Amino acid sequence: MTDGFKETFSRIHALKFQNKLGKETMKHSLKPIVDKFFSEGLLLSLFVDIDDTTLYYINVWESLDATEKVRNQGKYQEFFEQVKEMGIKLSIVEGSTDARFAHQKILKSFNMVSD
Repeated sequence: MTDGFKETFSRIHALKFQNKLGKETMKHSLKPIVDKFFSEGLLLSLFVDIDDTTLYYINVWESLDATEKVRNQGKYQEFFEQVKEMGIKLSIVEGSTDARFAHQKILKSFNMVSD
């Protein structure tokens, strides 16, 4: 914890595709996978379209332990291996996160996913 704020943990996945169709197909495939993570400690998920061939996928987790628990299950290892085999360039950065907001009305801007 820092400065009285609850510290969370984030992973930022940067994916670079060969074309727009590949990016849109992958984004469509990732969403149902990500939705399952909400019951395992995922707090917020963002898909950011940088351009026609670049997608950032950002996870904010309750803690490092929550994200490590999901990663260590190994369920999605084959998926990420297939991503690399498809020629998609994937890089991941991660770190402690101080997630902040000013008012609960921000929730109106997000899509609610039930777990």
